[in-house]
Order: sequence, then structure tokens, then C-alpha cells
Amino acid sequence: MSGIMMKNLGVRYDDKVIFEGFNLELKEHKISVILGRSGVGKTTLLNAIAGLKDYSGEIETDGGGISYIFQKDRLIPTISVYKNLDLVLRAQIKDKRARREKIENMLALLEISDVENKLPTEISGGQAQRVAMARAYLFDSDVLLLDEPFKALDTSLKARLLGALVELNEKSPRTIIFVTHAIDECLLAADEYFVLGKKEGEGVEVVASGEIASDKKSRTLKDEDLAEVREKLLTALL
Repeated sequence: MSGIMMKNLGVRYDDKVIFEGFNLELKEHKISVILGRSGVGKTTLLNAIAGLKDYSGEIETDGGGISYIFQKDRLIPTISVYKNLDLVLRAQIKDKRARREKIENMLALLEISDVENKLPTEISGGQAQRVAMARAYLFDSDVLLLDEPFKALDTSLKARLLGALVELNEKSPRTIIFVTHAIDECLLAADEYFVLGKKEGEGVEVVASGEIASDKKSRTLKDEDLAEVREKLLTALL
């Protein structure tokens, strides 16, 4: 089995049904974007995959580690940005200079080299989220979960970081599940997309899905071939 396979997934909060008999397959080493209205269950799905939420049914992966970029950065506030990242690498890389090289390359790619010696409390929310992104990608994992990590960022920076995500996944392929409510983020980064919907009293279902075949490295929001996908997403979300 390659990628992630969910079979007959069931998730409840007390008596409230979120997922029931839910099936979904996500492709290995691709960026799969999950969209849907607030409260539909997007974060719950990620938490089930990560093993943070109890569920019934099956979730099958290749068995490697999982990195998770949460909506909040969850950095250790009492140590520097550099030390937050170094902690992730110590078990993997014993050589201090090799760890420094990897960390500095990652900081440069995510445009935060200037904050490496600062505490997380001394940097902006957007910078902290980029540090969280660096930490997740430095961790040795096969699956990367992203829960709306760019929502606090301005449009220009968001586009650049989506480009960095695409570049990172080409250099070090992971199976990425990216939750967002933003159609533009999906259009720029997705290999495949799934829109979740839910009727009152019923479990979540996929109401629209598809693939975007164009080269992610050269995509822009003005591309004509994205217009049809945008319209499909708008219709499904509205």
C-alpha cells in the first residue's frame, strides 16, 4: 500500500457523528489538499491520521513517522528558534556541523534566517509558523500534516511559502495532507484535492474531488487551466 488509505472511518464527539463509513485514498508523495467549511471535520481528520483522536475503522499508512504543523506553532518558548530546530535533528544527526548546515539551509528557504537566535516569544506569529514548518520538515517522517498553517500570512508571503513547500517536497518527498479553507492555496499547491461536506445528522462525505496536473513550480493563479478547478471548488464550497 502506498500513501494513506482510510476504510470505513468513524469518528464521534460524544453523541455527535463526524465521520461514519468514510473512505478515502491519498496518493503517496503527493500534496493532497482537503477543503471544506469551518467545523466540517477537516482538523478531526488530521488528528485521526496522527493518532490524536480515537476512531473506528482503519487508517493505513506506510508505517513511517508523521510530522504535524498545527494551527498554532507549539514551539518551546524558553529556547531559541535554532535550538527548537536542533532538538528535532539530534537523534538523527550526531554531527553538530551537519545539523547546523541543514538548519541554516531550511531557515534561508523559509526566509527566517534573521530570527535563528531569537526566542519564539520575540518573533511574529507568521515567523513562528514558518519555524514550525521548518521543524516539521526537518523531522524524519513519511507523512506531513498541515492544518491551515498559512492563514495568518499575507498573500505574497503565503505564495512564496507554498512555493517553498513544493520545492521541499521535490527534494525530500513526503505524503502531504494539507487542510485549508483557502481555494488559492489549493490551486497553487495541490496535486489532488477533496472537498468535504456534511448534512445534518449524517457523517462527512467527499462532495468534490479532482487532480491538478500542471507543474506546481510554475503555476500562477492567472493560469487559464486553473479557472475550471476554481469554479468547481467554489460551487462545492458554497
